[in-house]
Amino acid sequence: MYSFDLESFTKKYLRGDVRNLAKLSLGWMQVLPHQYDFPLMDHMDCDDTDFSWEIYNRIWGIERMPESPPLDIGMIQPEWRGDTINSFRTLFGYEITESCVGGDCIVGFKGLRRFGVEKELYDKVHEFWYTYHCIGNFIPLPNARVGNKTINTFRTTWHDYFDAFLENLHSCLVYGGQTWIEGKASLPALIHENSFFWDEYRGKEGWEKFITNFLLEGYCDEYLRPKKLYAGFWHWQHHVSRSDYVRACHEYIDVATANIHTRGERMMEIVSRTMPSGAVDS
Repeated sequence: MYSFDLESFTKKYLRGDVRNLAKLSLGWMQVLPHQYDFPLMDHMDCDDTDFSWEIYNRIWGIERMPESPPLDIGMIQPEWRGDTINSFRTLFGYEITESCVGGDCIVGFKGLRRFGVEKELYDKVHEFWYTYHCIGNFIPLPNARVGNKTINTFRTTWHDYFDAFLENLHSCLVYGGQTWIEGKASLPALIHENSFFWDEYRGKEGWEKFITNFLLEGYCDEYLRPKKLYAGFWHWQHHVSRSDYVRACHEYIDVATANIHTRGERMMEIVSRTMPSGAVDS
């Protein structure tokens, strides 16, 4: 399975209150491992570490199987996979080195360089890099494969935009009726292949249960139907103006940040009730 001592970590790094984890970036802990003497990053994806699985298990009772390794190309697929809700590189691009003076380098992002954005947005994106690695941006999803795709990798169909993914997922689970070709990856086929999880969430009531169980109300309207939140641009896209790109970046960061922090606080409030001595160490 996995092994992470959340109680000890809480006492040492969270001032005795596990709820402080809501705004702590797992990505930052990966960049500065010398500040944390816990095995946080057992592989590269923050959403699929022993640390994150400790949280998933305490909230949803989901465990990664003992024989299941972390996901890497060519490895056996685990039954579950941690996933990041609001992605980063689709809109902002990969990290690049802007300049170096001595041993100090300034990190930028490919999309921002392409559109020549102002420093204000650079700073905002750097701050969001910290935020998007917070626990409120992670979710466990079933991971059975169809062809060479899982739900995690099939999300690239919508360039990893979670609002678009939810809209298509809602259509499949609530309205059904979709057909698929055996062995060919599609969302209906992946739902069928992962029916051990998704069958519980079919139909209108099942969908509402999924949204509330996984604390996703911030991505839905008042009737728990998915709502469009983002412009849906990608940084290498043609025919996108600089002004539209900049506006999309600001809107994406504002909406995603609010959802990440709100959901993270709710997640850690639940986790606090699983701690032996409560949320706050006396």
